[in-house]
Amino acid sequence: MAELRRKLLRRSDSGFSLVELLVAVAILSLAAVTLLESQTQAIGLTSAVEQRSLASIVAENRLNLALGSADVPLPGTRTGPARQMGMDFTWRETVRPAPGGSLLIVDVAVTTGGSAGELARLTGFRKGQ
Repeated sequence: MAELRRKLLRRSDSGFSLVELLVAVAILSLAAVTLLESQTQAIGLTSAVEQRSLASIVAENRLNLALGSADVPLPGTRTGPARQMGMDFTWRETVRPAPGGSLLIVDVAVTTGGSAGELARLTGFRKGQ
């Protein structure tokens, strides 16, 4: 009985082999690389959403200034810089008469130096003179 007990204890003390350990480390490495890639992608998407949200705020501010001002904006295109939460943007405001009425169309587009396309665009209507 004591002999059988010693044999059982030796088998349970053997632990993992080097091959089993290498396979486990390889599996963990693959999982870690996948997690890091998804985190990198999430950070990039979060940055893009933040930039678009801030550009929308710039567009809303410019449109509200044009629509709420006591002075009627003159038809034409104006551009200018805007800074929101430490990010620099460029806005373009276009004012044109609406067809068949006394309304003005105010169109505001916001871009940033790093992107080729518009990040935000808003259009509003205002009574002309």
